[in-house]
Amino acid sequence: MYEINGITYGGAPLKPVSVKKVKATDDYKLFLEFSTGEQKIYDATDLIKEDNIFKQLNDISLFKQAHIDYETVVWNDIINIAPEFLYDKSIEI
Repeated sequence: MYEINGITYGGAPLKPVSVKKVKATDDYKLFLEFSTGEQKIYDATDLIKEDNIFKQLNDISLFKQAHIDYETVVWNDIINIAPEFLYDKSIEI
Protein backbone atom coordinates (compact mmCIF):
# COMPACT_ATOMS: atom_id res chain seq x y z
CA MET A 1 0.00 0.00 0.00
CA TYR A 2 1.03 3.57 -0.55
CA GLU A 3 -0.42 7.05 -0.11
CA ILE A 4 -0.50 10.06 -2.41
CA ASN A 5 -2.17 13.32 -1.38
CA GLY A 6 -4.01 11.61 1.45
CA ILE A 7 -5.41 8.81 -0.74
CA THR A 8 -4.34 5.25 0.06
CA TYR A 9 -3.80 2.85 -2.85
CA GLY A 10 -3.38 -0.93 -2.82
CA GLY A 11 -0.40 -2.64 -4.38
CA ALA A 12 2.89 -1.08 -5.33
CA PRO A 13 3.14 2.37 -6.91
CA LEU A 14 3.56 2.39 -10.68
CA LYS A 15 6.90 3.39 -12.13
CA PRO A 16 6.76 7.02 -13.26
CA VAL A 17 6.95 6.89 -17.03
CA SER A 18 6.07 9.15 -19.94
CA VAL A 19 5.61 8.66 -23.67
CA LYS A 20 8.25 10.25 -25.87
CA LYS A 21 7.15 9.02 -29.34
CA VAL A 22 4.02 7.50 -30.85
CA LYS A 23 3.05 6.19 -34.27
CA ALA A 24 -0.47 4.91 -34.95
CA THR A 25 -1.01 2.16 -37.54
CA ASP A 26 -3.89 1.18 -39.82
CA ASP A 27 -4.59 -1.87 -37.64
CA TYR A 28 -5.20 0.11 -34.42
CA LYS A 29 -1.80 -0.37 -32.85
CA LEU A 30 0.41 2.25 -31.26
CA PHE A 31 4.17 2.01 -31.57
CA LEU A 32 5.47 3.73 -28.44
CA GLU A 33 8.78 4.91 -27.06
CA PHE A 34 8.85 5.61 -23.33
CA SER A 35 11.03 7.79 -21.13
CA THR A 36 12.73 4.57 -19.98
CA GLY A 37 14.07 4.12 -23.52
CA GLU A 38 11.88 1.05 -24.02
CA GLN A 39 9.91 0.59 -27.23
CA LYS A 40 6.57 -1.19 -27.02
CA ILE A 41 3.41 -1.87 -29.02
CA TYR A 42 -0.07 -1.26 -27.64
CA ASP A 43 -2.99 -2.96 -29.40
CA ALA A 44 -6.02 -0.66 -29.02
CA THR A 45 -8.47 -3.05 -30.72
CA ASP A 46 -10.27 -4.09 -27.53
CA LEU A 47 -10.24 -0.55 -26.12
CA ILE A 48 -12.07 0.96 -29.11
CA LYS A 49 -14.74 -1.77 -29.04
CA GLU A 50 -15.91 -0.74 -25.57
CA ASP A 51 -18.88 1.61 -25.28
CA ASN A 52 -17.01 4.61 -23.90
CA ILE A 53 -15.10 7.68 -25.08
CA PHE A 54 -12.54 5.52 -26.90
CA LYS A 55 -15.21 4.19 -29.29
CA GLN A 56 -14.66 7.37 -31.35
CA LEU A 57 -11.24 5.97 -32.25
CA ASN A 58 -12.95 3.39 -34.48
CA ASP A 59 -12.63 6.16 -37.06
CA ILE A 60 -9.18 5.25 -38.40
CA SER A 61 -8.52 8.80 -39.59
CA LEU A 62 -8.96 10.01 -35.98
CA PHE A 63 -6.96 7.10 -34.55
CA LYS A 64 -4.02 7.91 -36.82
CA GLN A 65 -3.95 11.48 -35.46
CA ALA A 66 -2.38 10.19 -32.23
CA HIS A 67 0.31 12.53 -30.97
CA ILE A 68 2.21 13.41 -27.80
CA ASP A 69 1.01 16.15 -25.48
CA TYR A 70 1.81 16.44 -21.78
CA GLU A 71 4.01 13.34 -22.14
CA THR A 72 1.17 11.02 -23.09
CA VAL A 73 -0.82 9.99 -26.17
CA VAL A 74 -3.71 12.25 -27.11
CA TRP A 75 -6.06 12.53 -30.06
CA ASN A 76 -8.15 15.60 -29.39
CA ASP A 77 -9.21 17.77 -26.46
CA ILE A 78 -10.98 14.90 -24.67
CA ILE A 79 -9.33 11.60 -25.64
CA ASN A 80 -6.04 10.61 -24.04
CA ILE A 81 -4.53 7.57 -22.33
CA ALA A 82 -2.39 7.61 -19.20
CA PRO A 83 1.23 6.74 -19.96
CA GLU A 84 1.33 4.25 -17.06
CA PHE A 85 -1.61 2.36 -18.58
CA LEU A 86 0.09 2.23 -21.98
CA TYR A 87 3.34 1.08 -20.43
CA ASP A 88 1.65 -1.65 -18.40
CA LYS A 89 -0.64 -2.93 -21.20
CA SER A 90 1.81 -2.85 -24.13
CA ILE A 91 4.29 -5.50 -25.18
CA GLU A 92 7.99 -4.97 -25.68
CA ILE A 93 9.32 -4.91 -29.24
